[in-house]
Amino acid sequence: MDRQFTFKVLSVTEEYGFSSYIVQCSAQKFKRIIKAHYDRSGSVYIPDYQQQLAAMSDLDRTVLDIQLASFIIKKEKRKV
Repeated sequence: MDRQFTFKVLSVTEEYGFSSYIVQCSAQKFKRIIKAHYDRSGSVYIPDYQQQLAAMSDLDRTVLDIQLASFIIKKEKRKV
């Protein structure tokens, strides 16, 4: 299963040393709004991970997590 997610940034706020992203994630029949944080050390964190991604299989959750982190890191690198 090779799922490719697409991402669209709905909003970004910066405070207290991290950026808070609200991102629309979609793939085929899947669409969800995800909140994620990026801190200055380069880490991407999804608060309430299990709750935000509860209806997904473990594999899809892992793929989404990796692709979303990569997407946010690329966005942050462009700011520098």
